[in-house]
Amino acid sequence: MPRPLISLPEAMSWTRRTTISFRLKSLPCSALIHTDALSKDLLIHIPKCNVYRFDDTKSTSPIFCGLEWTVREGESWAVVGAGSGEKTTLLEVLDGNYRLKPPPHGGIFPFLSSSSAKAVSLVSFAHRPRSSGGQFYDYTARYGSVWEEDRITLRQSMFPETLPEFARRDNVHSVEMTREDKELFDELVHKLDLERLLDLPLIALSNGQTRKARILKALLVRPELMLLDEPLTGVDAATRPLLLTILHSLHAARSPRIVLGLRKQDPIPEWITHVAAVMGGSVRTGEKEDILRKLSEKWNAQTGRGKSTSPKQTSIPREKRDVLVHMENVNVRYHERHVLKDITWKIHAGDRWHLQGPNGSGKTTLLSILIGDHPQSYTQRSPSHLTLFGKPRSKHATSFLATRVGIVSPEIYNAFPRRRAMTVREAVGTGFDGTYVPQGKRGVGLGLQGGLTEEEEKWRLERVEEVISALGPSGWGDSEKGEGFGQRNFADLSAGEQGLVLLMRALVGRPPLVILDEVWSGMDGSMIENAKRYLREGGVGQEQAVVVVTHWEEEVPWRREEGGESIRQFRLQEGSGIESA
Repeated sequence: MPRPLISLPEAMSWTRRTTISFRLKSLPCSALIHTDALSKDLLIHIPKCNVYRFDDTKSTSPIFCGLEWTVREGESWAVVGAGSGEKTTLLEVLDGNYRLKPPPHGGIFPFLSSSSAKAVSLVSFAHRPRSSGGQFYDYTARYGSVWEEDRITLRQSMFPETLPEFARRDNVHSVEMTREDKELFDELVHKLDLERLLDLPLIALSNGQTRKARILKALLVRPELMLLDEPLTGVDAATRPLLLTILHSLHAARSPRIVLGLRKQDPIPEWITHVAAVMGGSVRTGEKEDILRKLSEKWNAQTGRGKSTSPKQTSIPREKRDVLVHMENVNVRYHERHVLKDITWKIHAGDRWHLQGPNGSGKTTLLSILIGDHPQSYTQRSPSHLTLFGKPRSKHATSFLATRVGIVSPEIYNAFPRRRAMTVREAVGTGFDGTYVPQGKRGVGLGLQGGLTEEEEKWRLERVEEVISALGPSGWGDSEKGEGFGQRNFADLSAGEQGLVLLMRALVGRPPLVILDEVWSGMDGSMIENAKRYLREGGVGQEQAVVVVTHWEEEVPWRREEGGESIRQFRLQEGSGIESA
């Protein structure tokens, strides 16, 4: 067992000396009641009950039926979900977002003191800025940081009392921070490799760096129980074991106790002793080996695993196919920061690429150059060279490029509007023109000329139904959700379902270049396997190029060792790129 970062006696003896700020967190009153009638070693105590939304009527079916869960001190738990959003829902039950009937006597958390207002912290990474509401917001601001609020640094976000006046909020309260707190902060910042990022704009951090920073910020509030939903998604391979070791050490020190939320396809850390497996409205709890043994056959059957199909070889040699993207000595700088260094890369029609690199290596910036979003894509001049679809970026209208590239990314996921009136069909239909709101009488866009012929509109309508049928619930084996899926409100879907709809959006127009950046985040195994199979078996054509960005080799739909055309790799390391076939 790794040595705890701080010992339990040290954690129990902290005194208040210096000051930081945090946002107070609301908890249900029942969660804060302590009773001596319950064993003091109980962390979570949920006797058999049903779980409902707070606004459910008496006739509504429960979200979870017969939920029964007990967690004791010294145990290490992971919540593993078989379906999209199920594990997140169970974590949100602990966070007080659902109604339990009958409510547990003494509350869900017998170990908590009644004075604790920050006892439970849920850190979920399927999020978007609160200020954006249901509207689209411009995620490309991270490439320039031109607005005043975009210049808030990581350090300022950690310590709100250092924020400029415009960024302060009325509901920020102050608490004191001890010398031990400061020492722990310095140690975690060092171990998580965040020291060099503290004075950079928060908006400029990579997705993996942002995840680590959010975990650190949550720890500063000193919760007694931290719920982490998919903490490893988007984190590079070298950082994963380090992050898990830190979390294990904190859990062993009870500073704080930690419950992990994992997808069923995620590897479960060795130090996890117990599992709460969520499947189809029921929850099974128990020791890890026992639960996984009981459910493995059922999960594997649902996932539909089988031998993958090799990429189809095109009849035209690669060197004779169209060059979609040509980079030669491309550089991106922000004053003294050199983000991309002399990048040379060609993407041909029909290529299948795996873009790799540790967090902060420049992958997001490179993608923004590929799709023409980055301001410096306009300014690449000799000896640098950049052409997109045969012309320099400055020769293309942004609306044209939006139809040539289909992209799914964390930025697109966060930016996409969540208007209640937008259906799944309409969300998918925005992919034809690369817009963020439905256009045209039938919701499938207007085309670059401002109008569609009858034949074009018919093809688009049929194509929407085709991708929904292939990638929707009927494709991943959820017949209950399949009927009427296209008419469901996009905003009401789970995080995994929303991500899948955005994948449909990226593919629907059959663009020449498809970019799949951490595309599987939040999805369950059956969704992922069905989508990977679709991509391999004609979901993208021989004339389309695909760039897959992931830290997990097994998440790439195509395999290098399989026959057919080789899957090519492009790896970034500290801004420099290396290409391999």
